[in-house]
Amino acid sequence: MMNHNQNGCCAAAVKTFVRNRYFYGKMMDVLQFELEQDYVNGKRWLINRLVLGYGVVCGLDVEAGNDNASVVVQPGLAIDKWGREIIVPCASAPVPVPPVPAAAPPDDCDDTNCFQLMLCYHECQSDPVPALGGDCDQNALCTPGAIRERYELKFEPGKLPDVSTDCQIGDLFTNGHINYTALANYVSGACPSCPDSPCIPLANVRVPGGGAPLVINIAIRPIQFSNDLLHDLLVCMAGKPATQDQNRGGKC
Repeated sequence: MMNHNQNGCCAAAVKTFVRNRYFYGKMMDVLQFELEQDYVNGKRWLINRLVLGYGVVCGLDVEAGNDNASVVVQPGLAIDKWGREIIVPCASAPVPVPPVPAAAPPDDCDDTNCFQLMLCYHECQSDPVPALGGDCDQNALCTPGAIRERYELKFEPGKLPDVSTDCQIGDLFTNGHINYTALANYVSGACPSCPDSPCIPLANVRVPGGGAPLVINIAIRPIQFSNDLLHDLLVCMAGKPATQDQNRGGKC
C-alpha cells in the first residue's frame, strides 16, 4: 500500500488508481481500509499537484527569533511538491540557524553564510492502542492507532534566486487574439513527474555576522495561485486602485 512519508514514495504520481468494490459479505481488513484511504488521498494529492499547483497558500511568514540566531514561522498553509497539504497551526518553535564559518564574508550571500529555510510534510504515528490480532495465547501488543499530519522545518545551505515572473508561453497572442495552438501545445507537454524533494522553500536567511540582524528574504518562496489571488491580479492589471474594503473567498 502507499506509504507516502516513511519510505519517500510520492503517492500523487500520474497512474491509474484502484478503489474498493463493495459487495455483501466482503471481508474488510487492514488491506481494504488502507486501499480506501490511499485512493482518496492519492486522488486529492494528484489534483493538488497538477491542477492547483504547489506553494504557499497563506501565512507562513518568517521572522527572526528574539536571540537573532533563530527564525520563527507564523501559522499558515502550503501545498508541497507532492500535492500534500502542510498546515502550521500556530507559530513554530524557534529554529536555530546553522553556524557560519568564521571566515565567511560579512556581506555577500554565498554558500557559507546563506541558508534556505524549508517546510516539509511530516507524519508521526501516535495514540497507541492494544493490537488484538494473533493467537489466543499471545499477549495483546501495543501499536499506534493514528497518523498525525505534522510539519518539519529545516535549513539547507546556499540560497535560491527570486521567483521569475517571465512569460513561459511563447507566441500566446497573435493580432490581439489568443493563439490557441500555442496554448494547446503548452498544455500537451508531458505531465510533470514528482520531484525528488517535495519540500517548499520559505525564505533565504543570511547571517551577516558581527551581531547584525538576520536578513530574511521570502521572495524565493513559490506561491499557490488561488482563484482569489488570480482575481486580484487581474483587477490590478486592469489598473484598479488597491483596496481592502471587500474581502473574498476565505479571506477575512
